[in-house]
Amino acid sequence: MPLELTTNDLIMLEQYRLQRFRSFFFSSLIACPLCLDAHQTLVIHCLEPELVDQLLSQIEQLRWYARIVLGVNCLAIKFIQEEIYRTATDIAYS
Repeated sequence: MPLELTTNDLIMLEQYRLQRFRSFFFSSLIACPLCLDAHQTLVIHCLEPELVDQLLSQIEQLRWYARIVLGVNCLAIKFIQEEIYRTATDIAYS
């Protein structure tokens, strides 16, 4: 009997993956909405410039966890709708 996932199951799994990722950077990401786009990119929306600086100082760890926990190919940091930073999560390609 094959296991079939519904759309709701997939949405719930995505939310659990995002929560798991957030748990590794809780103090940095507590006020940052996270979303996965259709291009396998994690987009982190920062609401304060200090959060952007804090995330950029942790970029190597963010890249690694984004690749392992979320399976994304790219990581983007945005501040007020403007993309501040974008990088591949696979260290060999950056």
